[in-house]
Amino acid sequence: MDEVADEMVVFSDMGFAKKDWHPLNLRLCQRGEWNVRMLMETVLSMLTYVCDFKHTRHKAWDYFKTKVGFTMALFNILVQWHGFQSDETGFVALSIAEFSL
Repeated sequence: MDEVADEMVVFSDMGFAKKDWHPLNLRLCQRGEWNVRMLMETVLSMLTYVCDFKHTRHKAWDYFKTKVGFTMALFNILVQWHGFQSDETGFVALSIAEFSL
């Protein structure tokens, strides 16, 4: 995390807290705080499952770039299709189960 301190802020839950180490770019969030990060975790988890992204075994860089490209294209299609509509509590119901057949 120290290597990217000048480039990005990292959000984490309280389980990541350490006694003697707290980088300036680390933001520890209480439960329910910065829920946008949980939305992104959910989206990435669904795309990982549907696109089998954790088991990418491409030996050529071009094939890997292609897999990343079609995964992001799927994400863009889902956002345009369903949108990120939240209910009165702020919950965003996401589903890509129809693509997991």
